[in-house]
Amino acid sequence: MARKRIPLDERQIREAIAVRRRSVSWLLAAVALTAIAVFVALTVAVTTNPSLALDSSAFEIADDLRAPWLDKAAQVITKLGLIAVVSSAVLLAAWLLIRRRHRIRAAALVAGAALAWVSVWITKTIVARPRPPAPLVHTSGESYPSAHAANSVGWLALAIALTVVIPTRTARIAAVTAGALLAVLVGLSRIYLRAHYASDVFAGEALAVAMYAIAAIAALAWHSHRGSVIAGHTTGSPPTGAT
Repeated sequence: MARKRIPLDERQIREAIAVRRRSVSWLLAAVALTAIAVFVALTVAVTTNPSLALDSSAFEIADDLRAPWLDKAAQVITKLGLIAVVSSAVLLAAWLLIRRRHRIRAAALVAGAALAWVSVWITKTIVARPRPPAPLVHTSGESYPSAHAANSVGWLALAIALTVVIPTRTARIAAVTAGALLAVLVGLSRIYLRAHYASDVFAGEALAVAMYAIAAIAALAWHSHRGSVIAGHTTGSPPTGAT
């Protein structure tokens, strides 16, 4: 015998949504704090010790793996970290989200990308770390943190943002996995091509993760506040927390 569904009233639905949003916000806060801690630790290490064992070991591994075909592959993959490429993909994803009426996700995605870009270049100016010697591709500007690595996190961020419009669970998992893989591969390509130290790459990705998480938290907070105000106007009572 099929179970009879008990309909939920509007207030119960709102409360369930609020609980879920708080859970997501706490998770995002944990991600942001962890990423910031990693970034700060790496920044302290880089500014107090110009020669890190992590960086030397990464270059040694890259030299052991070096091959002509891998050089060409890395040169292609690294282009996926260019700001022109990633920003175009982020804007396209945001446009799609807006068309599907997911404006908050679109705003968080674009804001996260902007915060990541700005924070990377501010840090580059402050730290002013020179690039590694003998790069295999053209490089310019400061080394720490890696802008390519930070930009590449955008692939993961847009994949996560687009899960809301992907119909099947398998496809959603595949999209997020592909986004994460692109971010990892771009970061590794920067090390392999001696365009950045490993610490540059890890710092760039940690900083970008923190910025996207902060943007998402802000978007959720604004949406929750807006929803409570609308609910208060609808019921004729003041929104939660209003005085």
